[in-house]
Amino acid sequence: MNASPNLVAYASRTAERFKPFAVREPTAVYNARPHAARILVVANDPETRRVLISELRALGLNPVPVPDSQAALNAIDREAPDVILMALEGPDATVYQALLRLAVAKLAKRTRIPLVAIVEQGSENGRRALDSRLDGVLHQPLRPEALYATLSRWLDLPPPAGQAPDEPLPPPWHRACIDVDVQEYERALARQDISKMVHFAHRAKGAALVLHANRAAALADRLELAARGDVPLPPDDIQRTLAALKVAIARHFDQAGDAGGEKGKGNARLI
Repeated sequence: MNASPNLVAYASRTAERFKPFAVREPTAVYNARPHAARILVVANDPETRRVLISELRALGLNPVPVPDSQAALNAIDREAPDVILMALEGPDATVYQALLRLAVAKLAKRTRIPLVAIVEQGSENGRRALDSRLDGVLHQPLRPEALYATLSRWLDLPPPAGQAPDEPLPPPWHRACIDVDVQEYERALARQDISKMVHFAHRAKGAALVLHANRAAALADRLELAARGDVPLPPDDIQRTLAALKVAIARHFDQAGDAGGEKGKGNARLI
């Protein structure tokens, strides 16, 4: 008799792994959501922690807030999080706390936990020493779509609150995704991290193709080919291409917004 396709087979436990304690298999739960990813939130400021906790919960994630780097080290030691969000602010600017931040960064890199810094717009305080160990940077005031785009690089995120599962993300969320890729390419360029330059130029090109932003896709492709060494570009040309890519992205979304607001006037020409 054929087994029912609905039955789930569990692998038997080998004798050498047997422990003299009662072991109960977890009850099967159908259509259950996967376990929410744990996000360690390191922030001195209670208001920053509150905002991050609220945004993460809206994404169906499990925030683990701690007030400082020492508490972060203890939390990582107890249970490794899936991602670390670390706000560079407040007392952690002191030498002692900065060293603790570096310890968190080193531990995250060794254990391969993605580490994302949250910094004030235009501020580089506390970031330079950590830059080579960071996997991403977010700016305050924090935009929900930028947080979503950054975390989606490592996590299989559910749709944002109020978003139907099969409903496409609105333009600001798409723009955040491509902006994050361009930002990370720029950081890799500053460090001359060739592998990350290739990676993020390729991601930006893919995002542009999905959005039918052909001009932006062509510019991102030029940056990728230059990073691979297939079509080398002088440093000045790379900077000009990067600047043109940012303009092309902005123009694409500006024109897409104009097209959405002018019903009955035909489709606007996108780049």
